[in-house]
Amino acid sequence: MFTIRFVTEQYAPGQTVTLRWAPNWDLERGGVFKDGAWTFDLDEAAFPNGIEFKFVLTPARWMLGQNLFLARADLADVHDYVAPQIAFQAVEALVTENGLVAQRFFVRNLDPNHEYDVIVVGSGMGGGLLASRLAEEGADVLVLEAGSFLFPTHIGNLPRRLKIGQFDKHVWSLWPDFKVKNFVNEPGSEFAGAQAFNLGGRSVFWGGLIPRQVGYELAAWPATVRDYLLGPGYPAAERVMNVVPPAPSNYQAATREFLQNALPGYVAEDASMAVQYRGATRWSIPAGFFSTADLLMEDRLLDGLAAAQAKPTVNLNFAVWRVVKDPAAQRRVVGVEGWDLLGQKARTFKARKVVLAAGTIESAKIALQSGLVDPSGKIGQGITDHTIRYRHFTLPPGAPQSSAIDSAKVILRHPTAADGSHAFDIVVELGSDFNQGRYIDPENLARERAARADWMLCELVFMSYSALNEGNVVAATGNPADPVSLAFARSMPTAADLAEQDALAAQLFATIGAQPVLGENSLALQFADLGGVAHEVGTLRMSGNGTGVVDADLKFEGYDNLYACDNSVFPASPAANPSLTLAALAMRLATELTTAG
Repeated sequence: MFTIRFVTEQYAPGQTVTLRWAPNWDLERGGVFKDGAWTFDLDEAAFPNGIEFKFVLTPARWMLGQNLFLARADLADVHDYVAPQIAFQAVEALVTENGLVAQRFFVRNLDPNHEYDVIVVGSGMGGGLLASRLAEEGADVLVLEAGSFLFPTHIGNLPRRLKIGQFDKHVWSLWPDFKVKNFVNEPGSEFAGAQAFNLGGRSVFWGGLIPRQVGYELAAWPATVRDYLLGPGYPAAERVMNVVPPAPSNYQAATREFLQNALPGYVAEDASMAVQYRGATRWSIPAGFFSTADLLMEDRLLDGLAAAQAKPTVNLNFAVWRVVKDPAAQRRVVGVEGWDLLGQKARTFKARKVVLAAGTIESAKIALQSGLVDPSGKIGQGITDHTIRYRHFTLPPGAPQSSAIDSAKVILRHPTAADGSHAFDIVVELGSDFNQGRYIDPENLARERAARADWMLCELVFMSYSALNEGNVVAATGNPADPVSLAFARSMPTAADLAEQDALAAQLFATIGAQPVLGENSLALQFADLGGVAHEVGTLRMSGNGTGVVDADLKFEGYDNLYACDNSVFPASPAANPSLTLAALAMRLATELTTAG
């Protein structure tokens, strides 16, 4: 016998290290952690020519660098290996837990022989809404979510950090605590976004703005989809996302009129928000920000179902690795395979239809790892995020539209906007901390107002349209548990649009009497981080003429029963926040899947 040891404190139980060797690298040998090392006792008789091997960290994360080798003459000894000789790709840990609430309300079904009508991979804005609609129509649906039951609702409906006296749209304040970066930037890549692995995905962490896309933003879309969105699609999506206008406000109306006059040529509208300001009846409690965590939780709590309805099954803490293809039928898939983060083992699930809704990066990763037939050759290509330029500013007491107690949010568009001409949305938010704030203790609100002497905190944002950037690529890096690599450059607006944005900002600030925020000392527009608000699109683009990854019905061109339903299917990066459009696409796909049989 001989012994191979990996001496480590970092990967002590419960992170399991296994050993794999040539020539059959698919088989692995489990080790025992003792005396500070993962220990593997092997029979030298099985290795007459020595052993070529690597350590593997569960799940399937191979050590970096060259293979290790021991000659036949060395097999009688104990061989220790330590860092940095042994290193693994760094991966941010997901929040995984199996608490009582998750066990009670989201009972896992791990039966590998149960065949679902539909498996939906991901529970965010697209996947969560799709699964809810499918279950409502009676479909047997399984939702597979890599993350845990983090929050039962949008974080805007929960207590959160208050940074007294600072500019802080604190609806976002818990995002840095739970975001995950499951990607690695290639040299020169600029992506600075993150992902939400939790029930509800990014629908738990978003600002609620849901503008519709307008004509020029939809020019690259299939005509049937464009007609649907501009016809019944957007109104239906607004209803499902609880869009109820706030109570009439003289301040909101006055702000809208002020901005209309301050920025002539642009049309000012009240910003549409996925916030139920009023309850379903006159006496009911408002529901707050929309999230699919809320939606799926309500589905699981719904009793007295109609005969045609079903409850979706939700398996949390399950990371899908790949789609399982039907060996007997070239254009069909039969389910998915992945890693149970709680049980620490690989599992498969069966379904008659599969929908990838894990987000623009993760859905592309799953598609790439699955080795899918891709007639377009564009899986993972074209990932794009619209350029956002913004500036925080303050209004001193007495300035036009300044108020110590009010807030307003307005969106402005040019009526003749087109790609290359006024191709951006303008969002103006006055009283940003009030608009997206929640003060449970009134003393904290009093402290906030006193700290800034009733100066008003505000924000100006320009969001620009962009065609997909063909040079941007998501690439799989080997092991399914490893992050993808990104080559991701910013898509710049035209020089004319940038100059117009600068002029509009200067004009607005002069008219409204804006002052810099303390500590920023400037009113010049600045670029937001690429990916900072998770609007990246395009890795599984749709097309109506067979040139995209998915067709106008979101079905993969190479398959009869595989679909995508997240921002990855967008064929262009809109100026508008993409959430409302994705919700409309999810509702349309639910109809397609239930009527197609």
